[in-house]
This record gives sequence, structure tokens and C-alpha cells, in this order.
Amino acid sequence: MGVKTSTLPERPGFKEILRAIAVALSKFVAGVFGFARDSIARGIIRVGIPVNAVTLTGPVVVSLIFMPMYFGTQWLAGLVLIAAGAFDMLDGAVARISRGSTKFGGFLDSVTDRYTDFLMLFGILMYLLRFLQGPERLLYLVLWGVTTAGTATTSYIRARAENEIPECKVGFMERAERTVTIIIGLLAGNVHITLWLLAFFSTLIGIQRILYTRLIMENREPKGQFWYWRYPRLTAPHFTLCAALILFLIIGHLVIPRPS
Repeated sequence: MGVKTSTLPERPGFKEILRAIAVALSKFVAGVFGFARDSIARGIIRVGIPVNAVTLTGPVVVSLIFMPMYFGTQWLAGLVLIAAGAFDMLDGAVARISRGSTKFGGFLDSVTDRYTDFLMLFGILMYLLRFLQGPERLLYLVLWGVTTAGTATTSYIRARAENEIPECKVGFMERAERTVTIIIGLLAGNVHITLWLLAFFSTLIGIQRILYTRLIMENREPKGQFWYWRYPRLTAPHFTLCAALILFLIIGHLVIPRPS
């Protein structure tokens, strides 16, 4: 008669612990911001402000970025974008809580998103033209152009791809990540680091989505999640990459000096 042996559950390794911490921290931060956003949205509903008016406020607030960028005050421009981002999040919350979402509201939100994207980029362009000279100006104008092209085509590539395949939500640098990258770069006085990151990732996400669409249309399954970056938000890989980029935005001037 055999003797039964009990197997103890394996202790989680360092990677598993780190992943659990990253996921828990991501969910905590999202929960705090979600609670604050919904609380403000309920106040807006009580006051009686229409949701479309909240949506249109976003580009108006973003346009205020031109003043601090004209004078070279990057941190103040970052604060302006934080205020604008609050309105960008509020319209969806107001529509959801008040159950007042409409097809036109969704259309208007998408249109204003494009306006705010380009207003932010033109604010950066103003800074480049005012404060950079010589070869540095040329370099960062090229990076600005690459960033602008990537910003313009990222959402279009996905929309066009999803006319042919069920979903094309791949790649890291979507609109939320682009906005946060700009805000942190400005707050740290490192708008030049912002342009390096945006130029790289906005180009990469376009390539990833094109290649991913081709694979799906040819009935081939993409291997793994990394190369096409199919990690959802609030997962350990996404959190880790965000943390690394935030750190680089803050201290990246030690590697790539600020333009003189």
C-alpha cells in the first residue's frame, strides 16, 4: 500500500511577486483616479452642464499651452495639459453616469481628441522655433515631423485595419500614453526627450499595426505578445514599460543633453 505524499504549493518567485506588485499598484492608481473623476462628473451633472460642452472645453484649455511655450516655461505648459486632460476624461464619465451618451457625442469626442493632439504638438513646435538654433533646431524639427506623422496615422491605421480584421489594438504608444509622455516631459523640462520617445514609438506602433494586420489577413497567428505589444493596460509589462519611460523622461537629460 503506497504512502500518500502531500505536495506543498510552490512559493512564488521574484518575478511573480514583482508582477503582482505592479498589477496591484496599477489597479490602485486607476481606482483612485477613477473615483476622483466620477466624483467631479457627478458634480458637473448636478450643475447641469451638457456633456458636449465638457467635450468642447478640452481643446480650449489645451490651446492655453501656447502662452507658456512661447515664453519657454515648460512646467507651466505641463500643468495646462493636466487641466485639459481632466476635461478629456470627464466628458466620458459625465455621459456614462448621466446615461446621456449619444452617437454624436462619441463622434464629437473623437474629433476634439484630434484637435487636442495637434494643439499640443503645435505648442511644442512653437517652443522649438523660438528657442532652438542651428543643427539642433533642424534635428528636433525632424523629430517633431516624425512624431506628427505618427500621431496622425496611428488611429487611422487601426480604423482602416478594423475594416478588414476584427481588431487591431496592438502597439504601446496610443493616445493616452502619448499625452502622458508629453505632460511628464514638459513638467521635467525635457521636451526634447519627449520628442525622441514619441518619434520612436509613434513610428513603431504604425509598423506593428501594419504587420499585424497583414498576418491576420493571411490567416496567420502572431507569435507571442511582445513583438506586437499586445499587453493590455494595468498588466505588469505595460506598467514596467511605463515606469521605465517615466524615469527616462525625468532624468533623460543626463543621457541626451538639453538643447542649448
